[in-house]
This record gives sequence, C-alpha cells and structure tokens, in this order.
Amino acid sequence: MPFFSSAAVSDSLLVIGGRDKLLHAIDLATGKTKWIFATRARIDSSPVISGGRVYFGNDAGKLYVLELKSGRVLWQYDTGAAIIAAPAIGRNHLVFGNVNGDLFCFGGEEALKP
Repeated sequence: MPFFSSAAVSDSLLVIGGRDKLLHAIDLATGKTKWIFATRARIDSSPVISGGRVYFGNDAGKLYVLELKSGRVLWQYDTGAAIIAAPAIGRNHLVFGNVNGDLFCFGGEEALKP
C-alpha cells in the first residue's frame, strides 16, 4: 500500500500513516517497528508530534491523539468527513479541517498536555 502522508520524526521514532489504514511507528536506532495503530480508514493526513503525543486524521473523519511512546489512544474526535491534511499546532492550540470545509480548533491543556 502506498504512503501519501509525510512522516513525522521525534528523537527516537519515525511515524507515518498509510493507505493500509495503519499508523506506523519505527524506531530510528534499529529500523524496527515500535508499534502500529490500526484505524478503519486510510491515513492520508500527515501526523504531527508534539508534547509526547502524535496527532493525525483519517479518511473516515476521525482525528486521533496517541501517546507517542506506546501508540495508546488518548482521545479521538469524529468530524463527519475525511481529514486528509495534517493538523497544525501552535500557541497551545490544535487546528485541523476536513473535506467538507469544516475547521476545528481545540486549545489548552486538554488538547496538548504531555
């Protein structure tokens, strides 16, 4: 399956979403898979890493926030339409949109705390 998303890189992991409906975390030191997170739709949205978390959307319209070290789901949000662009993080806010033209903004500690 192809990868349409760009990779995000932390100090120890490379994270990338695929059309195989999986978010892959690869250990930079060994090149081996650290964890894989399965969704029910393709992941064309490029992941973003911030504060020990990884943020990304999928073609089913879900935004996911995972713990970077483990791939464990911390929270998710259903937008109702595909998310194909990368989320943006700045000034303690998370901003992303979907293909219906809806724009979403989460802010403060709930969205971005480590």
